[in-house]
Amino acid sequence: MDEPTMDMWRALIAFRTRYGRNWKSALTLRWMNGTDDNEAFGASLRELRNHFGPSWLHALRPRFLHEAARRIALLDRLPLMCATRNLETGGAIILKRGESGYWPLPADMTIESFNASFAPTPGQIAAMEIGSAFGWGVPGADPANYDTDGGPLVPDQRREGG
Repeated sequence: MDEPTMDMWRALIAFRTRYGRNWKSALTLRWMNGTDDNEAFGASLRELRNHFGPSWLHALRPRFLHEAARRIALLDRLPLMCATRNLETGGAIILKRGESGYWPLPADMTIESFNASFAPTPGQIAAMEIGSAFGWGVPGADPANYDTDGGPLVPDQRREGG
């Protein structure tokens, strides 16, 4: 693992919000005495400690936390999952928010029935197609960059915050 997962970033951001200016010291203390699991998102905080450790935490610059918060805000504008067609094969696939690649849709389900559970808009589906293929930090992964039919907007047509 090269970088924290979105759940780890969420845990860090929530912890920072709760503890304010001295949040890194507070988290280090909880990591040392084993009380981090009593915090909100405790499992993610513990996983962060186990994978990256206190040295990583103290080297973490605010801009990385701000970038993570921006990515999380973008992902929160997308459904957890959606179904669509693979553009190469035409097969039905499932896309998961924040994850690369795709999964095959079970044979006994249709794209429409799957999407009925998550209610994605055409713009959200288009954004998830781009995000799953090219990364979730690219402009095409933002549903605000699509019209109501899922077509891309030209720069002066883009909406703020979807």
